[in-house]
Amino acid sequence: MPATARSGYARTMNTLIVASLVACTGAPSETETDGPVYDPNPPTTLGGDRPAVVVLPAGYDVAQTYPLVVLLHGYGVNSTIQDAIFALGQRTDALGFILVKPEGTVDSLGNQFWNATPECCDFGNTGVDDVAYLGGLLDEARTLYPVEHVALVGHSNGGFMSYRLACEVPDKLDRIAVLAGAVYKDEADCAGTTPVSVLHVHGTLDASVAYASDATHAGAEESVGRWVTKAGCAGSPTVAARNYLNSLPGDETTVTQYGGCAEDVDVQLWSAEGADHTFLGNNDAFKDDVANWLVTP
Repeated sequence: MPATARSGYARTMNTLIVASLVACTGAPSETETDGPVYDPNPPTTLGGDRPAVVVLPAGYDVAQTYPLVVLLHGYGVNSTIQDAIFALGQRTDALGFILVKPEGTVDSLGNQFWNATPECCDFGNTGVDDVAYLGGLLDEARTLYPVEHVALVGHSNGGFMSYRLACEVPDKLDRIAVLAGAVYKDEADCAGTTPVSVLHVHGTLDASVAYASDATHAGAEESVGRWVTKAGCAGSPTVAARNYLNSLPGDETTVTQYGGCAEDVDVQLWSAEGADHTFLGNNDAFKDDVANWLVTP
């Protein structure tokens, strides 16, 4: 069954039908007194005909809840290559989260992509509905695993896709971390008003996805500014400096955390002076800081 059909079916099932699926699918049953009952040995792939690999932490126990982290790869790569940048698969045990690694579809040039915004990256105009696909994965995951909160993390095209999901289905997720991506340039295309937590990371010398805005591109500060507005962040921001790159002098990354946001919403911009499109790929401190932000309730 395709992911979209399965997720729509799961949302409309009554209690009796959910209970009958436990044995064959691992979906939770629910009673008025006991709540959801999850299979302690759930499937480790989601998505039907577009399978996504699921990595469970060591000691997975349905008696507790877990952050669900979805990794969205960049254009022309896959989830395995992308995880070399964020190394989330190496941190599931220590941080205790569930990792989902979906794959985009393949374009006429043989490159995997997500149909995110007009800027990136359905260059062949296929119209593939990745919002429905990924939204379906999130729905499916909630039926199979005891999910505490949902976080997306994406690089480049994966970052654009994270923003699109936050714009269109904010009720399905809680936070997104974007490395070198951007939101829709036309603010009307991001009509969702439910704020989510946003961490935007960008190098000021990124030649692929520019840090600065122009007539067709929402740069890093403009992209984050949309979420500052949605979250009503009226307080003064706090600013700190971090040194992630030994190749650049001093503390090259400025961390701006916006204050006074809506309850449980955290909006941050990490600007790396002099850094490029993939500058943080080999820095363990960066990987640790992003992973810890993703799993924060």
